[in-house]
Amino acid sequence: MSITEQVIILFLVVLVGVVCRKLGYFNDATIHGVTQLVVNITLPCVTIYNMQRPFDTQVLVNFLLTLVLTAVFILAALFGTMFLFRSRPHAKLAVLANLQGFSNCGFMGYPIILAVNPDWMIYAVAYNIAFIFISWTVGVSLYAGKENMSVKRALLNPNVISSVIGFALFCLNVTLPDILGQTLSLVGGLTTPLSMLLIGTRLVGLRPREFADPDYHITSALRLIVQPLLVFAILRMLPIAHEVSATIFLLTAMPCGTLTVMQAELYGGDTKFAAKVVAYSTLVALVTVPVMSFLL
Repeated sequence: MSITEQVIILFLVVLVGVVCRKLGYFNDATIHGVTQLVVNITLPCVTIYNMQRPFDTQVLVNFLLTLVLTAVFILAALFGTMFLFRSRPHAKLAVLANLQGFSNCGFMGYPIILAVNPDWMIYAVAYNIAFIFISWTVGVSLYAGKENMSVKRALLNPNVISSVIGFALFCLNVTLPDILGQTLSLVGGLTTPLSMLLIGTRLVGLRPREFADPDYHITSALRLIVQPLLVFAILRMLPIAHEVSATIFLLTAMPCGTLTVMQAELYGGDTKFAAKVVAYSTLVALVTVPVMSFLL
């Protein structure tokens, strides 16, 4: 099965999520509970399980390379957006920067990487570490200054903790007992269907008339088309492994991350704008992500 076919299958599950929301199977309380389950349980489980592999020096080098390159690309997107949209009100400008800097690399990115090639998950974990650390430090500081930066919050994130555990097991060449490994696999296997269903629930209620502001379309185009193509062009010029460049490219091509909505609520950003852009870019991604996958 081709990468494009695998991506299309995932997005068909998203449409199932839309139907479930329409039928009332998902309400606000259900969505909140399932979101907490995915973020705090299934994603950490799938992270540790997919980092269970024999130690390999080249894999370690590629992991660190992914971490560094991801950090560079995210920071470039953050500050490039701050310059590009400098005329916007501050509350909106901070949101715009975070929407460009941080993709939905967990909820949508992990399932797609798992569908494309589970062996690439170790590099997706490296991407996610950079994502979380920068989002809770530099990303948050864009709203109201350095006093809101929280290194502690970044380090205590369940996905960072699970990444550290998985990375330590990999470096020490430790294999978990089969019964524990299979448990992690079973629980972590819920990540893909639950994440795709949740994404579908967020698409319900979008109305075309709500998107008169051109910034919705500009932001989504930059996030889903311009930025991934720039990253792809840069990665093609670097002498790095295909799995590294493919993972970074795919995760960069994801829609705007939902974390931006929560942080905007916490730190005085334009929450309404953030929520609508996340939903809108997710809808547009149903087309752009399969198209982008043709480049691999």
